[in-house]
Amino acid sequence: RGLKAVDKRKDASRETSTRLYDFASVVGCRRAEYARLRGSDLVHDESGYLCVRIRRGKGGKYQEQRILPGDEVLVSSYFDGSEELVFAKGELKNKLDLHHLRAVLAQRAYFYYAERLRKEPEYRKQLEQEVKARWRAHNKRRWDQHEFEGVYKLRDANRRLAKKLGRPTEYDRLAVMAVSVFHLSHWRNDVTVSNYLLAY
Repeated sequence: RGLKAVDKRKDASRETSTRLYDFASVVGCRRAEYARLRGSDLVHDESGYLCVRIRRGKGGKYQEQRILPGDEVLVSSYFDGSEELVFAKGELKNKLDLHHLRAVLAQRAYFYYAERLRKEPEYRKQLEQEVKARWRAHNKRRWDQHEFEGVYKLRDANRRLAKKLGRPTEYDRLAVMAVSVFHLSHWRNDVTVSNYLLAY
């Protein structure tokens, strides 16, 4: 989204709150959600993956942020099983661009899923079943199979922007939905692509 005036502030750098910055880089929550995290909010989801539990996310919704392979040790180090807050209030009083870190995490997650789907054809069926399991566990919106099949193609302004930025104009729908469901809790491919995969 480009450089903003707030980015020049001293309290917008990683050094302002290194614990929060490093955690946000691999979890991808919103500021208010970090503020409510407790030491017992490290859980496993319906498919057995390590997740950070968000008891009350945007719109009051329960969600589970899946952790990518390689990030489990770092994330686990923040949780002690207690009901104490993970982050002190002072760690959250800054201008860190947490939405940017959320978008960077979304892009990294997309690359992880897309690469596995490309290299391991048998992984497609597994990932689809995992997405469906999460959908059934937490989403009340009607099932729509087309959101998981084929290629998501950018059109019009988004396509022009992607070309200008040297970004892809086509995305694997299943990989996009995995990012949307497991890491953003948006449940929508269009929001995931436009606001996260393409925006930064």
